[in-house]
Amino acid sequence: MPHPIPRWLQVTVFFFAVLTSAFAARKVETLSTGWRFTKGAQALDADTSAWSHVTVPHCWNALDGQDRDRNLYKNDATNVWTPGEGEDPKADAPRIKEDYYRGPAWYARDLPAPDSWRGRRVFLRFEAASSVAKVWLNGHALGEHAGAFTAFCFELTPHLRFGASNSLRVEVNNAFRADVSPISGDFTVAGGLYRPVHLLVTDAVNISPLDFATSGLYLTQKSLTESLATVEARAVLSNSSATARNIELRAEVRDAAGLSVASARITVTLPAVTASQSATVPLSIPRPRRWHGTADPHLYQVTVSISHDGTVVDRVAQPLGLRDFAITEEKGFLLNGRSYPLHGVNRHQDWRDLGWALTDSHHERDFAFMTELGANAVRLAHYPQSEKVYDLADRLGLVLWHEIPLVDATKPTLEFRANAVLQLREMMWQHYNHPSVAFTGLFNEIRRHFAADALPLIKELREVARSIAPDAILVAAPNILGQEINRVPDRLGYNVYPGWYYGDPAIITTHIESRWKDAGQRRIALSEYGAGGNPDQHEEGVPVMPKHRSHWHPEEWQTFVHEENWRRIQDNPKLWGSFVWVMFDFASDARNEGAKPGVNDKGLMTQDRAVKKDAFYFYQANWTTAPMVHLTGKRLATRRLGEFEIKAYTTCTEAELFLNGKSLGRAKPDAIHIVRWPGVKLSPGPNTVSVVARSGFRKVRDTCTWTYTPASAPSLPSP
Repeated sequence: MPHPIPRWLQVTVFFFAVLTSAFAARKVETLSTGWRFTKGAQALDADTSAWSHVTVPHCWNALDGQDRDRNLYKNDATNVWTPGEGEDPKADAPRIKEDYYRGPAWYARDLPAPDSWRGRRVFLRFEAASSVAKVWLNGHALGEHAGAFTAFCFELTPHLRFGASNSLRVEVNNAFRADVSPISGDFTVAGGLYRPVHLLVTDAVNISPLDFATSGLYLTQKSLTESLATVEARAVLSNSSATARNIELRAEVRDAAGLSVASARITVTLPAVTASQSATVPLSIPRPRRWHGTADPHLYQVTVSISHDGTVVDRVAQPLGLRDFAITEEKGFLLNGRSYPLHGVNRHQDWRDLGWALTDSHHERDFAFMTELGANAVRLAHYPQSEKVYDLADRLGLVLWHEIPLVDATKPTLEFRANAVLQLREMMWQHYNHPSVAFTGLFNEIRRHFAADALPLIKELREVARSIAPDAILVAAPNILGQEINRVPDRLGYNVYPGWYYGDPAIITTHIESRWKDAGQRRIALSEYGAGGNPDQHEEGVPVMPKHRSHWHPEEWQTFVHEENWRRIQDNPKLWGSFVWVMFDFASDARNEGAKPGVNDKGLMTQDRAVKKDAFYFYQANWTTAPMVHLTGKRLATRRLGEFEIKAYTTCTEAELFLNGKSLGRAKPDAIHIVRWPGVKLSPGPNTVSVVARSGFRKVRDTCTWTYTPASAPSLPSP
């Protein structure tokens, strides 16, 4: 009797077969090298020999987009904004005068097309280009795409020279355009081919990549119970050949271990020269395992293949997560019917000295930091981000709020309205299959004098979103109460900054109350809250609220704001979620504050990801359970005050403080995981401070050295 084949070998053989067959049916190549680049206007047939060699992803504002706007703050002595020529000091309008390059730039490369591609179809898919792109092949215009954050795809086949090299030219322009959102916003609108570019080679019959530049495969969860899940797999099919094709469409579902759990097939007749025809395969998955956030982010994979005369000619795979989202007044946000408090952060697609040109490894590191923090939700501010970001959220179980870049201002024109609607369609269809997406955002902080004109647009956006995903939770993030546009989404988050732009941090309680009432006495989210903090700036004693536009943003004040905000946010029955502004410092070239020109420094980490600010560890103590302890103020290494309160954050049940080896006693954390030892006195010179925290038999430690130099003595240099 033959031995049974081990399960691991079955899975290995299956994936090898998939990869081999997929390669034969569809070729996908990433075009990262071979590009030439230049800034400025160029003729279509310009000589490229003197252009720079670059790799894609590429961003031309990586440096000048993060070094501040030299025009916005006219009086650097006091750092107070004064209006420039022609500007109304009373106008509640965007004040953007970038000193980074915003204009046209060109990319070019040769594109070989071997003879083996004859009879096949060739496509070029751009994951994004900021913000308007025009593409030519061998001098033929392929098309234009307007919008910096969504993918677009063109077919090259009619204009390719097979057996020869082809000339590819791309003009990208990030200049302001009144018909393309965003037309305003507190972030640098970096230019470039800043996400990957892919070449696709398929059979004449394929699952089309031209349907909003998606995979061409859409998975819709129709029902979900403990015993059965039903899913519809809809494929958009295309046939470029001159004859009709009878094909078999097969869909298969495999679980996270690679084991087949469901399959079905149908036959379809594709007429000759058919650009687009949809076909749906129904699937039933017995005993479904749900995607349940960070606790169990279980993913299935659905593969749909096209066979003709017994040969697979195309195949596409997409993730499937089975889950239900809801918000109720009694329990807040529900995941699969269970209360699931959302501890979220906002994230911009930006790194120091890289701008927007991030690789997969950058996205992976960012999500590793967010997981370490204990976040279980991410708001993608203020635009859809890389496909890798959605994949990571699916795999790690982070709930996503994504939104279109309708920020601050709108234009009451048909052209602007059409572009905003297109960007919504592209965002929703391109990320349709990601189980992590719970919230679809329609706008962020539309200013008061734009709101009335924006109302018809936002209502149209709601209807478009409903037509694509009837069960989607539509949200928005206003910062002004009483606007009619606030009534359009299903649910609201509000952007509030008590303790930073105004007032004491404790007034966040009244902010939540007033916004809850503005939302019709229905639960809300805090879509943004926080404060600036420069980890190189420190303040001894009780922190004092700085002027937010000043060059003084001490880390201690940022920490205090988050402590006092979170004390009132956690367990608040009027909230369904909260999202810290922001996970990482990011480029905002118009800013000049906190001694970080061109940077918004409200991040829990620095823009280069090198420093975790104290506020990072505060949330880690509140959002995670593994034993940890962190001493605050460690970077204030040289002290002028000899007596002060020492503070630590911990997940443990108690902690003990040691000063120069001597115990100063044990203490228990409060409701927001802060442990305090008031009135600790340092000795002149270096002092070793250690805190040891315990949970059962487990022990963790944090240590630093503070040098006490009395205020009357000469200052010692910081180490």
